[in-house]
Amino acid sequence: MTKNNRTALLAAAALALTLGSGLAKAADTPYYIGGDVAKSSQRVGGDSQKRSADSYSIFGGYKFNENFAVEANYTDLGSINFNGINAKNKVYSLDGIARAPLGAGFGVYGKVGVAYADRKFDSGLGSEHKTGLKLGVGVDYALTKNVSLRAEATRFNNMPDANGFNKKTDRLGVGLAYQF
Repeated sequence: MTKNNRTALLAAAALALTLGSGLAKAADTPYYIGGDVAKSSQRVGGDSQKRSADSYSIFGGYKFNENFAVEANYTDLGSINFNGINAKNKVYSLDGIARAPLGAGFGVYGKVGVAYADRKFDSGLGSEHKTGLKLGVGVDYALTKNVSLRAEATRFNNMPDANGFNKKTDRLGVGLAYQF
């Protein structure tokens, strides 16, 4: 993980702790924030090769009830190099979440969302942008009344596909969510 990724994740964690200390007595509100770290992977060169990168995400959401939520995300998918071209990948998304509680603090969930992807190429090749579908599945576990641990697999289906980089990017991550 690069220094910028670590710095952003630490800043998100500090923000969550700062907000949490002042809002602890409001734990029953429907709002939450969080962040995660992950590994993203993508096929390049017409699916002939696979590349991976460190990734992180910062998110915030609103729970309508224990089964449905809406969530906004900023995801840095990291930098991937192919044939001497480096691509920096970032995604902004809005997701609908359906969750099924399993008891004892556990739950499973699915996500469907719209994602705006920005892929910037070095070597003077500019950047590409696309909007497409985002799908995800995950599990969560309530560590406390306010803090949940999450593990999630996500697919971004419409990344800009230029210079040998393909449209699909997969991501597997783990993180924390704080409800305040």
